[in-house]
Amino acid sequence: IRHNSIGSVGAASVCSALLHNAVLTRLDLSSNNIGGVGAASVGSALEGNSVLTSLDLGWNHIGDIGAANVGSALERNSVLTCLELSFNDIGPVGAASVFSALLHNAVLTRLDLSGNNIGSVGAASVCSALLHNAVLTRLDLSSNNIGDVGAASVCSALESNSVLTSLNLAWNHIGDVGAAIVCSALEGNSVLVELNCSFDHAHACRIDALLERNRTRSLRRVALLSLMDEDYNREEGVLGHTNALDQVFRNEYIISRMFNYV
Repeated sequence: IRHNSIGSVGAASVCSALLHNAVLTRLDLSSNNIGGVGAASVGSALEGNSVLTSLDLGWNHIGDIGAANVGSALERNSVLTCLELSFNDIGPVGAASVFSALLHNAVLTRLDLSGNNIGSVGAASVCSALLHNAVLTRLDLSSNNIGDVGAASVCSALESNSVLTSLNLAWNHIGDVGAAIVCSALEGNSVLVELNCSFDHAHACRIDALLERNRTRSLRRVALLSLMDEDYNREEGVLGHTNALDQVFRNEYIISRMFNYV
């Protein structure tokens, strides 16, 4: 029901239905001018809904207050995996609300906060979330005016984060200093395989090379895991006679050996 100008009143009606509906998994409410009040209704529905996995709230002018309500809901929601919050007049305060929720959320894998002007202060809250969150794999921060300082904050988490595979930093006024920081962070990251940015040719080429390295490593890991599964299936009859603790130690040994040789 996107592009319908349902406003906050319409959003309240939709969210009332979400509290009782047990089958709807995807909902697009983008460009409906629901504002902060409508976002509060959405937040309440997310806390009680147990089936919705994808929600688009883009272009709704929800602001920092609306983002705070959505963030609060994310702390309690256990099913939503994809959330679109692009172009919503969300500043650094609203960004902090959303990303602080990711410290507790264990299901959201895709988040779009593009076009929200979170700035370098908002980018700092991104760093904290990425250091502790273990499920988010795709993050869009394009057009947020984070600059070199914000890029440094985001990238300081990349060396420790082991799950984020796609990051969009395009159109953020990141200069040569920031681009160099991004390259340096990628040197120590082995999981990011997609990075959208608007850097000069030299830095872009370096980033492409590092991403290709990670893609190659990812393919090798998938292949090794497949071989491990095959070995396990062949040995399953024998392994069935070992106790559970022996099996745990065996699995840990195999996994550690695999990553040492990747």
